[in-house]
Amino acid sequence: MSRKKIIIVGLFPDVQQAPITQASELADLLRAHGYDVLTVSRHRDKWQRLTDIITTLFRRSSQYHVAIVQFYSGNSFIWQFIAAHIVKLLGKKLILTIHGGGVPAAIAKYRKRYLSVLNKADVITVPSGFIADRLGAYSLQTQIVENTIPLREYPSYDKEDIRPNILWMRSFGSIYNPLMAIRVIDVLKSYYPNVKMYMGGIDMGLLEETRQLIHELGLQHNIEIAGFMDAEKKKYYAEVCDVYMSTNRIDNAPVTFLEMWAMGLPIVSTNVGGVSHLVTDNEDGLLVADDDHMAMAEKIRLIIEYKTISSGLIEAGKKKVAAYDEEVVYHKWDNILSAL
Repeated sequence: MSRKKIIIVGLFPDVQQAPITQASELADLLRAHGYDVLTVSRHRDKWQRLTDIITTLFRRSSQYHVAIVQFYSGNSFIWQFIAAHIVKLLGKKLILTIHGGGVPAAIAKYRKRYLSVLNKADVITVPSGFIADRLGAYSLQTQIVENTIPLREYPSYDKEDIRPNILWMRSFGSIYNPLMAIRVIDVLKSYYPNVKMYMGGIDMGLLEETRQLIHELGLQHNIEIAGFMDAEKKKYYAEVCDVYMSTNRIDNAPVTFLEMWAMGLPIVSTNVGGVSHLVTDNEDGLLVADDDHMAMAEKIRLIIEYKTISSGLIEAGKKKVAAYDEEVVYHKWDNILSAL
């Protein structure tokens, strides 16, 4: 039986300017296993992206049987809404792949709007039980297909002795709460004067305020703004640092955690959204309440001071991430596509 031809509708940015997306990872994964895959769109401007998606779906309709549409909350809704309607108008199979911890809240706020799209799907995939549970409340049937990373591409670093070198890597925007990370370092400096944090990510409105807080607290020698981290830069800082800190206010099943586990960094994170569905507290990561910088600093101290804790977290993280290897996830996708 010949394999179905696929189009993936999502974000495919230049990897030199923005992090690689799960849409890109999925396209590469399916192509590597013989699927014929189209992708759209690489445009960052929302109107250019929308135009590209509409024209591609119509003009190349003879070249695909199934459309996999990446589904987010927020400003992406308009192109997701239009793409889903076009796909069904053309008589194609539609898979909606949920990303982002903000989707359940968006459905609760704009129920009719979001359900009008989600109910069009032949299959809805979610990366975690957190989203599956929330969507189940609206009688939506979902299949869990975890986010994936190519484990063979990630070096595993020896973190035998944990130093106060912290990696923070998301974006400088409110939902990522970079100001909390600054306050954590301010607390840690009283215990470790040479504590160092490297902050990676693009500016989403808070970079200047982040710089101001660093200056106000006198942390210029303790915190380095490293800018956007591509794959190689990410590996470099994972080797330099010994603890990964996440201060998100909203999250789902962050791929960054998988990357850190693969490279041997223990994780300390806020317990928000679907994080507790991915991280088992006190087993493969340490969790604290949202915006609790004092608790976050204390958890990081535990990792630095107690080798039994750090080594246990690292070993458990390496075991957990094995379930997210691309070969494991590929078979789930292959089963879904074969059944359509």
